[in-house]
This record gives sequence, structure tokens and C-alpha cells, in this order.
Amino acid sequence: MEPPRLRCVLVLPDGPSRRVGPNGVIIGRQKDCDIVTLEPSVSRRHALVRITAEGVEVVPLGRAPIEINGKPSDKPHGLADGDTLGIPGLTLTVKVEAARPDPDAPGGFVLQRERGGSFGVAHTPFMIGGGEADDLIIKKWPEALLALHVAQGELFVELRTGKAEHGGEALEPGVLEPVAIGDTLTCRGETFTIAYAGAAVTTAVAIRNELPLGVEIEMLPRGGRVIFTLAIGERAVYLADRRFDLMMALLRPPEGHQAGEFISDDTVRAVVWPRNPSVSRPEINMLISRCRRDLLDAGLPGPRLIERAPGGGGTRLALAPNATVVVKS
Repeated sequence: MEPPRLRCVLVLPDGPSRRVGPNGVIIGRQKDCDIVTLEPSVSRRHALVRITAEGVEVVPLGRAPIEINGKPSDKPHGLADGDTLGIPGLTLTVKVEAARPDPDAPGGFVLQRERGGSFGVAHTPFMIGGGEADDLIIKKWPEALLALHVAQGELFVELRTGKAEHGGEALEPGVLEPVAIGDTLTCRGETFTIAYAGAAVTTAVAIRNELPLGVEIEMLPRGGRVIFTLAIGERAVYLADRRFDLMMALLRPPEGHQAGEFISDDTVRAVVWPRNPSVSRPEINMLISRCRRDLLDAGLPGPRLIERAPGGGGTRLALAPNATVVVKS
């Protein structure tokens, strides 16, 4: 099950189009961009269009703003079908539609309600709450109280507000926690047991245990794009500012450290906060939490890939043995 449930295409005025794939589409003046414009005022890497768990968005990378439906924007902005992107020398029309389901895809997760009834987790994120836009609506619950996320055959639960329990233990709001088959989620008088639907259990397990075989880092203005190579294909994530700095600290640590091993908090501070070495551990944990979420939105099991050392004090990005790390300027 993949987070993107949409198909997005960028259409040029004269007819050609460019599909937005898992790695996104970079627009700019540099020749290796996915869409190239020769206008001198355009930055080498000007904008990134990508599909996230929330939809399609454009991320400005250059110094100059981009135009969305004729209005300038210098911050990440959601895109809808029919929107236009204006970049000097180039106008693109955004086409967005629901992706066709894969009839051969393996079964997914199911919530079995203690009081009766089963509910399939049909996509990610899967929202549970009392709001009309929630996927599983439970009367008198707050809107979007629980969120279920799926990445590489793994399920994660997030408590958005209030109180809930996972296997009898209290969930911490805002923290992504892995959930296994047979586990229970209890909230406001309701209990659900996690089950699996479909016969392809071995496929899901194989995907779950997979670690990246290689990582390619592409430095961009205001952050960077990190492409993970897996046995099932590539997954890309755009990380902004300090989140990208954290990834660099884990994948390209200072001399004396290696990617894949635990990097001390002091080393992380020196890379991410070079002017503020007194940054607290809670601040580091918050940055790690945000980075994990970005990975999860890209279809990667962020809470498992970015590991904290037992008791804290160190962080690593889990990699397969002999995994390669390449930095692309």
C-alpha cells in the first residue's frame, strides 16, 4: 500500500506532459532537472512538484516566488486539478486524478471492532474520529482523533488528541508508534484489534523487514531530496532545512563515524545547530519526530528507519549491510 493515491501530470502549453513520479519533478535551469527552462531569471533548481500523503504540492526552491494561478507564492502550496504554475518562460497546467487501484496488490490491514464489525484500512493516512471527513466515523468522538499510517507493509498509529491505549499502554499524542497484527487500540469506550486481510501475508512481511540498499542525496536550496533504493524500487523524500541537516548528520557524519551507526547527540548538534551547541534533547527528539513523519509520508517506515539508541543519546538511520551513500551536488 502506497501513500500517494493520486496521479499527477504537468502539461505544457504545446501539448507534451510530464508525469509526477515517486521522486517528484524538479523544475529549473540546470540541465539535469526533470523540466528544464533556459530563462536566465530561473534558479538552477527552481521548484519541486511532488505527491504526498495529503495530496499534490509544489515546493519553491529558488529565490524568486512561483506563480500559482497568477498569484506569487514562496512557500509550499497544495495543488488541485486545473491549477497553473507560472515560472519565467514556462507555464504548466496541473492535472490530478485518482490513481487506478492495483488488482494484484496484497491485502491490507483491518480493524476488528470488539462490539462487532470490521473496517479495512483502505489508504494512508486513515483517519478515525467524529468528523464528517474522517474515514471511520464514530459519533461523539473528536474530529481526526486517531490516524493510522501504512508504509512498506507496516502499520503505525498516531494519537492526534485526547487519550487512547495501545495494548493497554497509554499513547503519547503526536508520536508515531508501530502496531502489529493482534494488537489492540482502545479509545473512548471502543476497542479494535488489528488483523490482516488477504492471503499475501508473506509479501507484507518481506517488505516490512527490508532496509535501504542505497541512498542518494541531492542537495537543493532550502533542503534536499533523499532517494532510498529498496528491493521493490525507489522512494524519495524532500526534507527542508534542519530536517535535511539531520539526515546529512546521519548519512554523512563527521570523520570517525559511519552511516548506519548511532551518531551521538553532540555530533548531531554540531551539524544541525553549529551556533547553538546547547540545544536540548527534547528539541532533538522533536526534529527526529518531524523527519520520521516526512519519511512516512513518502511511503517509508520512518519510526523504524530513524532509530534512537536505548536510553537516548544517539541516533542512526538503519541501512542494509554494505549499503551505498552517494551525495549529488
